[in-house]
Amino acid sequence: MTPAAPSGFTDHTFKSASGAELAVRVWPAETPQSQPAPFVIWTHGGGWFGGFHFAPLPWMVPGFRQRGYHFVSHNYRLAPQARVDDQLADCLEAVTWCRANLPSIIGTDQVNVDQYVLCGESAGGHLATLMALHLANPPPKAVVDVYGVVDFLSMKAFGPLEQRPNRATQGPWKGKFSEETLNKLLRDRDRSNVLTDALPWNEFERLTDTEISNLWATDFRYTERVLQQAELHMMHSLSRSADGLHVGIMHNEKFESEEELMAFVRSMSPLRVLQQGVEEGRTGPDLYPPTAFLHGTCDVDVPVEQSYAMAGVLKSAGVPVIECYEEGEAHVFDLKYTGPSVPGWDTYIEPIISFVDKHVRA
Repeated sequence: MTPAAPSGFTDHTFKSASGAELAVRVWPAETPQSQPAPFVIWTHGGGWFGGFHFAPLPWMVPGFRQRGYHFVSHNYRLAPQARVDDQLADCLEAVTWCRANLPSIIGTDQVNVDQYVLCGESAGGHLATLMALHLANPPPKAVVDVYGVVDFLSMKAFGPLEQRPNRATQGPWKGKFSEETLNKLLRDRDRSNVLTDALPWNEFERLTDTEISNLWATDFRYTERVLQQAELHMMHSLSRSADGLHVGIMHNEKFESEEELMAFVRSMSPLRVLQQGVEEGRTGPDLYPPTAFLHGTCDVDVPVEQSYAMAGVLKSAGVPVIECYEEGEAHVFDLKYTGPSVPGWDTYIEPIISFVDKHVRA
């Protein structure tokens, strides 16, 4: 299922420090406000190569807007032209932009820009949890990590060489573009070729670009560049190719040694940074904001053990945590949660929203 954009939004763009045009979509809170309301900023997933900001996961907009939160989505430069720290920089700029501009969009007396929540799923969960380590004055009131990668070093792509996903062990590539063409794109560092919204997987096989434009409420076309990006992601996803992470996302050619690369990877792994913070004696809000985890226990793309580990570190340091793990579910299982009447909403979605509300409005 490809999510559709809820109605009631406005679209905005800004030029980032990199020179790239980035986009923001804003949904004001649905319920009347007796005081300025907080906002949730959502960072999309898509394996750092794909994904889009046009339509959040189905539960997010109704879940938060009906509880009196403004909801914001944003995009960022995608790999392989942008490295993961470039993506982090874009995400941090989006928060800064929102705090500076939401009052003029929604109303000065309608939004409290000091009360904000970071939310993201998959690669967006990684970026949201990483953002929380860099934002201060004020920090986010809460973080919602939806099956996000929090430790690159525990992924198979950084395991023993013989266990790493390898295109050579798989069958011939049968996409529209040749493997040679896609491998050349994987190593493309020309910033003028960068995309900021893309297909998350094989939507081009199931939907026309007119249909997806209608779903996302924007004009999105299946250009050759867009289709190449989709196939690049499919060929070099985390479960299929260690090169996707090493070459496309980390730009390993820019490091002079393996040790230098590993130091960078640790700095991009929220769990490792938090562990170091605990070793330095940091606890509670000095370490990290209250955090909610949503994950399926049978996720093979991002093992649930990643959430277990980060939740454990936070709890040991006195950081408030809520964990919602749905048994037997795989990656991106929460598309089924389209509203409060859906079975499981009260078990997996409502507790997260209530947890956020408790810590934002305390």
